[in-house]
Amino acid sequence: MRPRELIATLLLALATATATAQAGPCTLVFGQGRNPPTEGGPDWDGLNQSFNAAVANTLDVEGRHIVPMAMPAVQADPAAAGAALLEQADNLGCQTLIETALFQDEGGTLVLRLRVYPLLPTFGEGGVINGLRIGTPLFVTQRDLDIKSLPRLKPDLLGQQMATEYLQHDRR
Repeated sequence: MRPRELIATLLLALATATATAQAGPCTLVFGQGRNPPTEGGPDWDGLNQSFNAAVANTLDVEGRHIVPMAMPAVQADPAAAGAALLEQADNLGCQTLIETALFQDEGGTLVLRLRVYPLLPTFGEGGVINGLRIGTPLFVTQRDLDIKSLPRLKPDLLGQQMATEYLQHDRR
């Protein structure tokens, strides 16, 4: 890399780091499907992605440092995925986890849920912080709908509405 390119790259990295630091602690908006795909069934992963993105976008508009993340329902190793999620949150300096979920429960009810958790430090030997853990929910809002409403469902609108409910609760 030539000196000018190196300087430009370093300045860009510095500007990005400064903007990230000025944005304050981040909030990780995480969604994962719970219903596996079935032939001829609803696109649960797509519905979850739409719901998650609407929540993240609504919060992002409010000037918060939002990091959206959605994962498919089928996960090879859920424990490893959870550990990776907490590691990423720690690396990004996130202090809050917002879990979004859109699924059909065992009773056949269509559930849309938004939960807000604090991310708390875990301590190792000598009192050194060595990661994060998920605390008790600070806020929960949920919609239980008849599964027959699925064809008319607008997860993006419900995601905006539910994120707005959270913002009314958490006035920063």
